[in-house]
Amino acid sequence: MGGGEITRSFWLVLFVVPLVIAVSVFGYALVFPELSEDKLKVKPSSVPTVEKGESAIDSVLRVLNEDERKVIDTLAAEGGTMLQKDIRWKTGLSRVKTHRILLRLAKRGIVSAEKYYNTNRITLADWLTKEKTP
Repeated sequence: MGGGEITRSFWLVLFVVPLVIAVSVFGYALVFPELSEDKLKVKPSSVPTVEKGESAIDSVLRVLNEDERKVIDTLAAEGGTMLQKDIRWKTGLSRVKTHRILLRLAKRGIVSAEKYYNTNRITLADWLTKEKTP
């Protein structure tokens, strides 16, 4: 009688517990798909308008929070293209915070990201880097 309980608990731990964990992870991924890295490749839906005499980057900086401004300023100072890990070091932000900021900026069409080995190459949008026209 005692051996049957041990065998039952052994099978429970061996098969049922990992199955429950796997189903939980899969369900979480279905409920929260916005955490996927593929979302960095979102294309802009519309380009904001720029007031006369104002550069596009100045218009964008007006509506960003402090950390987002820091990232955009760093990108602009480096010519518009940087690796995500370099942005992290130059801004002093954590890896997770840098990723989340870049994800928000990509959703708005301000930056684009492409895979580059074990990091991402981040580029300012074309409409931000164009010279202003008189």
